[in-house]
Amino acid sequence: MKDVLIWIHGDCLNPHSPALLAHPDAPRVFVFDEEVLAHYRLSLKRIAFMYECLLEIPRVEIRKGQVVAELAEAAREQGCTRIVTVESIAPRFAQLRAKLQREHNLPVEVLPLEPFAELSQTEQARIELKRFSRYWNPIKAKALALNQSFDW
Repeated sequence: MKDVLIWIHGDCLNPHSPALLAHPDAPRVFVFDEEVLAHYRLSLKRIAFMYECLLEIPRVEIRKGQVVAELAEAAREQGCTRIVTVESIAPRFAQLRAKLQREHNLPVEVLPLEPFAELSQTEQARIELKRFSRYWNPIKAKALALNQSFDW
């Protein structure tokens, strides 16, 4: 019986995420969030990109549905008593985390991510998460300056 379930979410589809590194043998689950899919009407191209990223993560179970219900069910099936994930700036993330703890008594440990770019509070407040280009365009100069060692 494992006590930790890793929650992989759309803001960290990385096979080297801190959660996976901290608990390499733990079961891991990603849930395609039906509410987000319906509300934002994500393109098939974006969904395929996410799926391809998930294929890079060993042993990840991919589900579709209500995130909280699916994570709670996965934890129950695996005998896990807590969830570990990485931080997200998406407002919905905090709501889902609180609901897991409140409704299913599943503590959620959130590990920090190394910042992709250092943004002021004003810049963070202006970030739009609906489309990648609206997120990327305002920060790309800072992000690329921080990562000059990459061979783009």
